[in-house]
Amino acid sequence: MNAIGENPAIKQLTRFEDAICPAVIGLSPHQASAVDTRLRQVAKAVGIKAAPAANCYPNVHVILTANKSAFVKALVQVRPDYFGEFSPMEVRRLAATPGPAVAWHREGPLLTKRGTPVFLDEGMGSDPTNIGGHYVNRTMEPDTRASNSVRPQFQGAVVVIEANAVEGLTTTQLADYVAMRAFARTYPDRLDTAPTASILKVLETPIGSPTASSMTQWDLGYLRGLYSSDPYLFAGAQRGAIGREIAKQTGLDAK
Repeated sequence: MNAIGENPAIKQLTRFEDAICPAVIGLSPHQASAVDTRLRQVAKAVGIKAAPAANCYPNVHVILTANKSAFVKALVQVRPDYFGEFSPMEVRRLAATPGPAVAWHREGPLLTKRGTPVFLDEGMGSDPTNIGGHYVNRTMEPDTRASNSVRPQFQGAVVVIEANAVEGLTTTQLADYVAMRAFARTYPDRLDTAPTASILKVLETPIGSPTASSMTQWDLGYLRGLYSSDPYLFAGAQRGAIGREIAKQTGLDAK
């Protein structure tokens, strides 16, 4: 479990707090609709809100392209807002990510226990959704040894996949892979050291070789554990909740 996800020593794991709204680019309308529908089904199954499909503002972008590195380099020139606070060096690292896919998240404002955003520091403007600002915790609620007084959240996610990597896959396999990359920070390249059955392996499994046909029980447990955990607990306690949910779903101890 610890192998594939973010592993901050302190603070919390990040997740979507607002409703997700997928946008799928690079597939036929029929295929894009199927991926959108499946992402919403997965969201509902793991405890994530999904906005009505009509007129929602996309915050989960799924993009199929011929060359992910070239696309990332071009995208940052025309839509730098897709990258949030990423520095030019961090964008270059994204473009150079090995493998057929790359995913990243934009951070939203921290939220207090009342669900209100933490305000931007003076001089950075008054818009709490300003990606470039620095947030200051002005809540009166104190931290404790076990939990923080605020929680992080994703404002958006982008998953870019090279089109040739999805040849032979179903829209369900594609959508479930995207769900594991977009709804949580996960790192498929770390699966080489983890004996975990996961849809995250599907893009790099040779055509004709056995692979997951959809999200596995391990995957489902991971996302359910993340989204059912107390978002104010520190990361270690959240990982414990994820491990318990994985064990519940698989009948095995989480690794």
